[in-house]
Amino acid sequence: MRKVGKGIRFYPETLNWMTDEERKEHKEKLLRENIRYMYDNSPEYYQLRFKECGAEPEDIKTIEDLRELPIFMDKDRERISMETSLEKYNHPFGLHVCCHPDEVVLTGGTSGTTGHPTYPYSVTMADHEWIDDAIGFMYSELWGLGPGDRSWFIFPLGVYATTVAMMGGLTKAGILQLPIDIRLGTQPSMDLAKWTKPTFMWTGPTIVQHYLKVWEREGVDPRDFNFKLLATTGEKGIDEPELKKYIEEALNCRWLDFWSPSQTNPCTTCDSDEYYGLHNFTDDWDIAFEDLVDPETKEPVEVKNGAVGEIVVTALRKKAAPYLKYATGDVVQVFTEECPGCGFKGYRGKVVGRSDDMLTVKGVNVFAGTLLETIRTEMGPKLTGHMRVIKESPSPRITQLKLWIEWAPGMKDNLDEMTQEIKALCKANHRVNPEIEWTEPETIKRYDRKTPVIEKRY
Repeated sequence: MRKVGKGIRFYPETLNWMTDEERKEHKEKLLRENIRYMYDNSPEYYQLRFKECGAEPEDIKTIEDLRELPIFMDKDRERISMETSLEKYNHPFGLHVCCHPDEVVLTGGTSGTTGHPTYPYSVTMADHEWIDDAIGFMYSELWGLGPGDRSWFIFPLGVYATTVAMMGGLTKAGILQLPIDIRLGTQPSMDLAKWTKPTFMWTGPTIVQHYLKVWEREGVDPRDFNFKLLATTGEKGIDEPELKKYIEEALNCRWLDFWSPSQTNPCTTCDSDEYYGLHNFTDDWDIAFEDLVDPETKEPVEVKNGAVGEIVVTALRKKAAPYLKYATGDVVQVFTEECPGCGFKGYRGKVVGRSDDMLTVKGVNVFAGTLLETIRTEMGPKLTGHMRVIKESPSPRITQLKLWIEWAPGMKDNLDEMTQEIKALCKANHRVNPEIEWTEPETIKRYDRKTPVIEKRY
C-alpha cells in the first residue's frame, strides 16, 4: 500500500526553524496580545470573567500564568452566551464575540447533539484566510494532495459544521470539492462518486463502515475507486488497530485522521502503521494541549508526557468569537516527546473521551466511548458493533453500569458465553462489572452523523 504525505511539520513554516523555547516565547507574545484584544472587545463576557476571579489581563504573561485562571467558558455557558446575544443584539455569535457582527463573513453550527446548535465556527476574513492557508498546507504538504485530486466530502456532521474549516483549504490546495450533505442519504452520495471519480474520501469512521457494508451488499469492490487516501474526522476509530487494518485493506489506501473541535488546534495523524496520536501542527493557533484540567474537579493537571486531562483552549489568533479558558469537554492523553513514527517534535494527543461521557461507577471513572471501543475491538464479528451505555438518571455517579448491545446474526445462541467475555474485558480494562441488555441486530438506532454512546432512559 502506497505511502501518503510528506511527514508532519509545523504551520506556519517559520515555527519549524524555532527551538522549543523560542516557540513558547512566540506563543506567549501572541497570548498577551490576544488576551488584551479579547478583554477590550468583550465587555459583557470576558471582562466580567476577569473581574469575577480578581485578575487583570496584565497578570497573564506566560502559559503558566494562564493555567492559574479558572474556567471562563464551557459548552453550556457558550450556549447561554449565544442565546443572550440573539435576544439582546439579534445575532447568534455570543456575548464573547470580539468583532462587530457584520465582520463575520462565514459561520457554521455544531451538530446540536447535546442541545440546540452553537456557532463556534464563525470567522472574520482574517480568520478565514489563516484557516484556509493552514488547512491547505495540511492537504498539500502533509497529506500529499493537490491539483488533479477530487475530494468526496461526506461528513457525519453534515456540510454545515465543516465548511468553514475544510473546504476553503481544499481550494487553496487546488483540490476539486465534491461536497454533499450526508443527510441527503447514501444513494445521492454514491451517484456523485460514480460520476465524478473522487481520488480521496473525506468523512467519518461510522460512515466509512456503513458504505463498506452497502458496497458489499451491492457487489461493489471499493478498491476499484483507486482512492489515494481516506481522511476522517468527528469520531474515534483510527486508534483501533484491527479497524484501521480492516478499512485500509478494504479501500486499498492509507487512513489519516483530522481533529479541530469547534475550530480549535487543527491536528492530524502521521502516516504510520502505529497510531501515535493527533499531531498539533498549528502550534500557534491557540493554547490547547498545554492547558489541561481534571475533567471532574477542573483543577489544573501537570502537562507532561502521558498526562491525561480535559483540554482548555485559549485562542492566540482568532478574532471573531475567540475562546479564553474554554473547557472543551475533550479528555486527552498528551505526549510531549518526539513522535516515534514521523519525528514530529510538537504536542500530540490521543482522545480518551468526552467529560460528559464520563461515569463514576462505585468510585471508578469510566469513559463510555472508550469502554464501548474496547468491546468492539475485542469482540469483533460476534457483535454488530452497535451498542450504548444505558443511563437511567442525569447523574454521572451510578452504582451499576448497564450496556445495551446488539448480537451479530447467527450469535443468539452464544449470549451467555459472550456475556462472560464482555464482563471479563470490562473488569480487566476498565475495572467495572456491567449488566448487559442484549438485543437483536438492527434494533439500536443508526445515525448518519456522530453516533451517541449513551442511551438516556430518564
